[in-house]
Amino acid sequence: MKNIFPLIFTVVNLLIIPLLLTGVIRKVKALMQNRIGAPVLQPFYDVAKFLSKSETISKNTSWVFTAAPIIGLSVAFLAGALFPWSGSFLPGKFAAASNIFLLIYLLALGKFFSMLAAMDTGSAFGGLGASREATISMMVEPIVITGLGALCLNAGTPNLQSAFAGNINPIIAGLTGTALIIASLAELSRIPVDDPTTHLELTMVHEAMILENSGRNLALIEYTTAIRSCIFYGLTTQVFFHMLPFTHSMNPILQYAAGIAGVLLFGCAVAFAEGILVKLKWRNVPNFLTFGTVLSLLAALIAVTQR
Repeated sequence: MKNIFPLIFTVVNLLIIPLLLTGVIRKVKALMQNRIGAPVLQPFYDVAKFLSKSETISKNTSWVFTAAPIIGLSVAFLAGALFPWSGSFLPGKFAAASNIFLLIYLLALGKFFSMLAAMDTGSAFGGLGASREATISMMVEPIVITGLGALCLNAGTPNLQSAFAGNINPIIAGLTGTALIIASLAELSRIPVDDPTTHLELTMVHEAMILENSGRNLALIEYTTAIRSCIFYGLTTQVFFHMLPFTHSMNPILQYAAGIAGVLLFGCAVAFAEGILVKLKWRNVPNFLTFGTVLSLLAALIAVTQR
């Protein structure tokens, strides 16, 4: 009976929480704008609607365009199942796979195919969005690698499950968590780096890449984005949680509930920030991401000096 809980948690993480997080973010943004907004469960209805619709695919595309959303969702499912973004509850044989380098490569693989699909259509906006996405990813990856690497160096293991199971230096955790907040906003194309609700193609990043998608492809892309949001928000939340000394003594079910609550609260904070902040000019985005790089480097420096 004890072994059934990790399976239940994983199913909930992959099938319910991602789209629920999307609905919560949209609802909070609507309230910030003095609107009622769509129901919190609207993303579930949207994905079901998109799956039932036929697709319109350009004759210029190849197999990459139709395969990329499937590959992206598969990679996101694997990352969402293996990495402790909602708590360290996986059994040992699966926990051993939660290597930070595997996480980086999985996320990069999904992003790589999404950019290929955007360029495969021959659309000017697809190429523009893919170029901007590649530029942002190039600046975000060092933040994620260095920050999570500092945590693992502090724990003496590249395994995130093991790193979260031990005591984390509060200073390293605070610096890494703040750096991951900056990285997640950029990686997920949120304000102040990008406006996910904009209708102006020239300012789009992620949305410019998916303009040619419809039907099933669009449903898979929306679902993939929701899972990636959970992974980034969840890992950031877990880093801050493990600054607290009593976290390790909590019941696994309570740890899981706290982790999910933290992800949803993080989503509310993102929605609140988007209600009061404005999008940065494109040339100012590197300056914004530099703060994350410096914070993660400081965390790594402190971890090295403590070895």
